[in-house]
Amino acid sequence: MLAASLAFSSAASFAGAPSPAPLRPPPAAGGVAVATLTWVDAGVEREEGEGGRGWRRLEPGDNLRTGDRLRTARDGVARFEFPWMSVTAGPATLMHIPAEVVLSTVLAQGRAEFEGQGREIVKVRTAEAEIRGEGRIVVRRDRERTLVMAMAMDGSFRVVASGRTVVLRKGEGTVVRDGQAPEAPRKLPEAPERLQPGIDPVYVVSGEPVTLEWSPAAAAAHVQVLPLDSDEVLIARDVGRPPYSLVVPWVGTYRWRVSSRDPQGLEGGPSEAGYVCVVER
Repeated sequence: MLAASLAFSSAASFAGAPSPAPLRPPPAAGGVAVATLTWVDAGVEREEGEGGRGWRRLEPGDNLRTGDRLRTARDGVARFEFPWMSVTAGPATLMHIPAEVVLSTVLAQGRAEFEGQGREIVKVRTAEAEIRGEGRIVVRRDRERTLVMAMAMDGSFRVVASGRTVVLRKGEGTVVRDGQAPEAPRKLPEAPERLQPGIDPVYVVSGEPVTLEWSPAAAAAHVQVLPLDSDEVLIARDVGRPPYSLVVPWVGTYRWRVSSRDPQGLEGGPSEAGYVCVVER
């Protein structure tokens, strides 16, 4: 079990000096830096501290601190690297890192991926549940419910709510509703196939949309665009049935993949990759 102890100190006071020097101004309020923003698409903002001193736009290289709240734009993606795991926050997501002795990540709304291979990830909390485990999970929160989906090759995740624990293994998910115990694990939807564009890349001119198609076509899906050489998500969208048109705003060759969602909203594993090549005008 992973716990991070966060130490705080107060300024020392001095008394009895015959000629006291002017007091130094107190340090700016703020928590302990625990993560670094490594990628942002379409905008992400941070509200510092528990009382809130207004929202400030973040840039790659900025730190996330205990006590901070984070929100992504409607079509935004943000990736944070902790020493022990990575977190990818999807569009319209609100997260919080409470200033507590045991470090946890609170998902207030939206979608987030947590990955910590080889070790147990930090505690993930929502209003309805607490999640711990090793590997990769996707957590969604909306309409006073939490959806947890295990994507890890190895290990498992424990979902605790209302005094009951459910264990999820790869390819399983659960729904936790407000004030209720987690539902029994259920199998996640199968990954879509027959992507277009597929293994043969489609060439599109910069600024023009590419049309994405796949089957079988569920009523809801999640589309991601990634680099050729890593699984770091560059673009993410929750979409309906195909076709779906998307503008990739950078010149180069990219992978795309899609996951189906079932009627409850549980999201399955991603499809094999298709390829898009964006060229100059």
